[in-house]
Amino acid sequence: MKHDDAEKRGAGLNLPSVSVPKISFRIVLKGFIFLFVLIMSAVVSYAAEIDCLACHEALTKEKFVHPAALMGCLLCHSAIDAREIPHKINNTSAKGLSSEQPELCFGCHDASKFTGKTTHEAVRMGCTGCHNPHSSKNAKLLLSEQSELCYTCHDKNTFAGRFMHVPVVIGMCTACHAAHQSANDRLLIKEPPDLCYTCHDATDFRRKNVHAPVAAGLCLSCHDPHASRYEILLRKEPADVCLDCHAEIRKQSHVVSGGHPLGIGKEDQKLDDPVRTGKRFYCGSCHSPHSSDSVKLFRYPVNTTFDLCLKCHNK
Repeated sequence: MKHDDAEKRGAGLNLPSVSVPKISFRIVLKGFIFLFVLIMSAVVSYAAEIDCLACHEALTKEKFVHPAALMGCLLCHSAIDAREIPHKINNTSAKGLSSEQPELCFGCHDASKFTGKTTHEAVRMGCTGCHNPHSSKNAKLLLSEQSELCYTCHDKNTFAGRFMHVPVVIGMCTACHAAHQSANDRLLIKEPPDLCYTCHDATDFRRKNVHAPVAAGLCLSCHDPHASRYEILLRKEPADVCLDCHAEIRKQSHVVSGGHPLGIGKEDQKLDDPVRTGKRFYCGSCHSPHSSDSVKLFRYPVNTTFDLCLKCHNK
């Protein structure tokens, strides 16, 4: 009776019809499964990350931290099952890395910046030879200060001498050399002489008359770029450097052929430049080794050769 009364009361109402879409039970089930897997993956990943930091917290405590280390250990160590101790590794890569170096690093870092005409052998050997993959007290995650890091592979003795190039003294190897790759030989950032002009005033090398080696950019034919036992980072005794190309000068009409000293000899026989305090006397005392506004690359403006002599000799 109650059911009949309800039907009668509703008979007079004009209710809109509602179309309820039919949803397959299989679709609903797949949705729940996908959502469950997604949530569980996040939970497992988060839990695994917490477990990693619980034991390996020190890896991310230095001043400079690799962003990848903060994005989750499994980003790089994808083949490690952190739920097992000791950890189970599911591939053949060292430390469960998802791939070998440097390909692993190229997952985030642009590979084109590490491959060029000349590539540092250290890149092929693996990025972690120079960089800490987690954190470091040194900028750019370097394992040690720049110069000391380079000496890990390069013999420090070849960069030491009585006279040393300033960038070498202060450990700025990358002021001249690219750390990863370069379009130039010896990983140089630029080719000489443009590289040298980064620090040395180019106007001193571009006067009216330019010495042929300078014009050809052969700075390193006379100078050692790192260290030398000779003044001005020369590769030999100053006069000997000149005589390598100008050996015939001893046979020509020249003050040298007439017996003028060149400042060559033992340490106690070397001469001081009378005009340039603290400088050695040699060919460069009369001739500029780089460029000059005077003929024959004379160091000083003169009208006659005799005027040059008077720079040192009293009238």
